[in-house]
Amino acid sequence: MAGSKLLTGQELCEMTAIPGQLLDCTQIQAISSFRTNNGSTSFQIPDNPDFLSYPIRIDALNRSIVLTSKPLSRKYEKQIATFQSTNAQLLQFLKSDAFTYEETGNTATTMFFDKQDNNLVAYCSTKCSALKMKGEKIFSLCPCVEIAVLCVDDRYRFKGIGQAIIKHTLQDIIKIRKIAGVQLVTLFSLPDAVEFYEALDFHKLEKDMKMLSAPVHKICVPMYLILPGSELILK
Repeated sequence: MAGSKLLTGQELCEMTAIPGQLLDCTQIQAISSFRTNNGSTSFQIPDNPDFLSYPIRIDALNRSIVLTSKPLSRKYEKQIATFQSTNAQLLQFLKSDAFTYEETGNTATTMFFDKQDNNLVAYCSTKCSALKMKGEKIFSLCPCVEIAVLCVDDRYRFKGIGQAIIKHTLQDIIKIRKIAGVQLVTLFSLPDAVEFYEALDFHKLEKDMKMLSAPVHKICVPMYLILPGSELILK
């Protein structure tokens, strides 16, 4: 994987494909029970199967912000062009690379709009991934969905939008279980955002865990969240 570029702009955002034959052992252990560090998780699956809320309402200080979500599309190029972020890499990804990755099936990007004025206020890109976990001298690959990119427009930061989008995305990922297996959600966090993700039940990787992809920047912290209902053993 190292040294190969699948797509132009690979250096801007971690969107690598996961090649085969990465296991240290060919024996795969079926994992049937799970214990978290504290024995529980605060993120719960609602009883209602139609648990995704549309639109998303956020009570900010000055007004309630109502977000609507739509898949990435070039018909929103006007809103994309006015999106503001001091992070040049994330801005470049939205305006260029996101479409390439979408078309080749490397990521799926969801855009979130302020319903009041139809401004694009945030976007989130996800992809399939895996986490290698060592158990009883056996390495297992746990199926994951990686939150590869999350960016909130600078004008809408510190209003609770990022947290609302993460929760919304987690609920969406849970729905995938109806058609495919997924146990964990992973991401690479900037150091100053670790506490933000920890408040949402993400944890830093344990010593016997390893991400199969590498962060864009070495300072990024790999983190994971175990989805409710996943049956995993963590030593």
